Amino acid sequence: MKIKQFGSLFVILIALSTLTACYGKAAVSKIPHFSSPSGWPNEEASAKNNEGVDHLLKSHWDTAAPFFKESIRLSPSFPEPYFNLGVALDGMGKQEEATEAFKSAKSLGTDDPRIMSSEILKAHIKS
Repeated sequence: MKIKQFGSLFVILIALSTLTACYGKAAVSKIPHFSSPSGWPNEEASAKNNEGVDHLLKSHWDTAAPFFKESIRLSPSFPEPYFNLGVALDGMGKQEEATEAFKSAKSLGTDDPRIMSSEILKAHIKS
């Protein structure tokens, strides 16, 4: 009897573990973000952006934001860290600052359909 109960408990734990893993991946995939493009001339800026993305995907908004700001300081002409900063600021509830970051991402990323078609960017920039 005890083995049967243990087996049932084990099956339930496996099912819960699988559901949790699947849900976590789904939640992470819904956070808009852009890793550094290949060939980014400033490797340090690229690394800072990507490190920020790692935190962004964990919803660590306040930890991610400084990495994007540093990436922008090191290489201000790329739209990705501005976009990612906008997402982080939006997550922190700093809507006005997020809108400014998204405006910068839009002005620098006019030829990037990922940025231009982003729903979160469109929500912040109505025109």
